[in-house]
Amino acid sequence: MAVAISGIDLNRPDPATHGALVDALHENLVLCVRGQSLTPVAFRDAMARFGTPVQRKQLAATPECAEVNIISSEDRDELGDGKKLVNGASWHTDDSFMREPCSLTMLYGVIVPSRGGDTQFVNMYAAYEALPAETRARIDGLKVIHRYQSSRQTNRVSQRPAEEMAAMPEATHPLVRTHPETGRKALYLNANRMEQVVGLERAESDALLDALIAHAIEPRFQYRHAWQRGDVVIWDNRCTMHKANADYPEDERRLMHRVIVAGTAPV
Repeated sequence: MAVAISGIDLNRPDPATHGALVDALHENLVLCVRGQSLTPVAFRDAMARFGTPVQRKQLAATPECAEVNIISSEDRDELGDGKKLVNGASWHTDDSFMREPCSLTMLYGVIVPSRGGDTQFVNMYAAYEALPAETRARIDGLKVIHRYQSSRQTNRVSQRPAEEMAAMPEATHPLVRTHPETGRKALYLNANRMEQVVGLERAESDALLDALIAHAIEPRFQYRHAWQRGDVVIWDNRCTMHKANADYPEDERRLMHRVIVAGTAPV
């Protein structure tokens, strides 16, 4: 899981190189292109070759480009308690609270701390395939309700305006989804957004989701990315989970730019 590539300038698109990057992403789930120097617009345009960039108002955007979000060590819950907020501190897959979640996420390391601040990933193909056959038979076909603010959430999420919340009604997604391009099955989990398995009593639902999350995040399924300035990391939300770590020195900054591209309803 995961591959790093150097010697490519994403400011200068090359169709053959792009095809190789797509193949590397499908094979490895997490792709790092090192040594980049990208303005927000150039970052957006480079990532648009992988899909249609979409805006998400839950994160601040760069002044130059509305499709490029800012993830910063200075983030705060501006509409809530005003305290610092670590976006993505729990295991999750981006956008699962949306009825058509994004397919890919791209993160560009603008400022990285001297140590810490890694991003961890898990291979959800491998997690699914490692389950006992009887468990796979039990969960295939089950669906889960996802919400922006779930009663099961494990870390704080920013408060949003009422009109924005109204545009994010709960979404129901399969517990096991089939990747639309590879045809492989993967667990589809989000520890911070899942509310309940459809058709199960709450206690049974919680026990099942907790067990699947504990299984999926076992070290054997994980990759931990140590950031270098100029890294562009692209991952496939349809077959991974990830989490951010805020374990860097308090007097150092961490600044990332983010682009997500459109996806389809999971099946």
